[in-house]
Amino acid sequence: MSFFRNIFTSASRFVNQYRLYHIFYWFCYAFVVAISIQPGKNLREWLLFSSLILTFHAAVCYVNNYYFVNKYLYSRQYTTYIIVLILTIAATVFPISVIIHKLVNNRDLKNMVWSWNFFILIALSVLFSVVLSLVLKLLKNWYQGEQVRRRLQQINTKTELKFLKSQINPHFLFNCLNNLYALTLKKSDLAPEVVLRLSNILRYVLYEAADGRVLLSKEVQYLKDYIDLEKIRLGSRAEIEFETRGNLNEVQIEPMLFLTFLENSVKHGAFNTIADAWIKIKLEATVSEIIFEISNSKPAKITETQSGLGGIGMANLKKRLDIIYPEKYALEVNDRETEYHVKLALNT
Repeated sequence: MSFFRNIFTSASRFVNQYRLYHIFYWFCYAFVVAISIQPGKNLREWLLFSSLILTFHAAVCYVNNYYFVNKYLYSRQYTTYIIVLILTIAATVFPISVIIHKLVNNRDLKNMVWSWNFFILIALSVLFSVVLSLVLKLLKNWYQGEQVRRRLQQINTKTELKFLKSQINPHFLFNCLNNLYALTLKKSDLAPEVVLRLSNILRYVLYEAADGRVLLSKEVQYLKDYIDLEKIRLGSRAEIEFETRGNLNEVQIEPMLFLTFLENSVKHGAFNTIADAWIKIKLEATVSEIIFEISNSKPAKITETQSGLGGIGMANLKKRLDIIYPEKYALEVNDRETEYHVKLALNT
């Protein structure tokens, strides 16, 4: 009883969800069979008799796809699967033979009825229907699996990007608040300007940069606000230059990509031990490419904590580039004697 109950449950679920699609499929199948063997006096009888014959084909296909495959094939019980499938196909040979003998108006077919060759032919035709329906089912399952995999991959990518950004934003905010705190201790008149710049930056990070790519012009303005904050903090200790080329309003970019480079240049290029510290930034944009270059001075003697572009920020940046621009970016880092130079090229 459980066998028939499972078949009925699976068939009911199938009919309720996919009946239109499969009715169309079997109608086309019946039409092809009717044209091929012409089992009647006119087109109406062709379709009627072909549909009656294919009813047994369909029964075997559905039992196979929604019971045998799930119970035996997917569990790797291959021998059992082959045996039950052969027995099921064999059970349809006799009723199909009776239908052809009683109803079909094709003399060539009637003359073959009740012979072993005819039984084998009927069994092979049912097997063909089973294989065809199974292939379509497997293709459909593969397509649905691919869709699910892609959606999960997109969710995982978005989740990872949000995690990486969450590590960048608090770090940046912490630096800015430290700068503001130092100015308020000195009761500097520059404190209101720092608050304004910081407000612009937070607005960009929290609202404009939260939903994906932004115009390059907004990203540049974000960097300029950051540079202005650093100029206030550093005073005359370092000279910072920022040069841009190209139409920044025609190109979009993933937000907050260049901040890590800028932070590291300020950190490593504005030491008190450097007499004439400097940072130079160049950004060039075309329709298909963005080139960002940044150089900073280096102290004569470098301690272990002062060397290189390391830390969590740089590691996160590389992960973001790998996710957002896979095989579409080139990153060059040159550690020279008196300067540190980084070049990032992005294919947009």
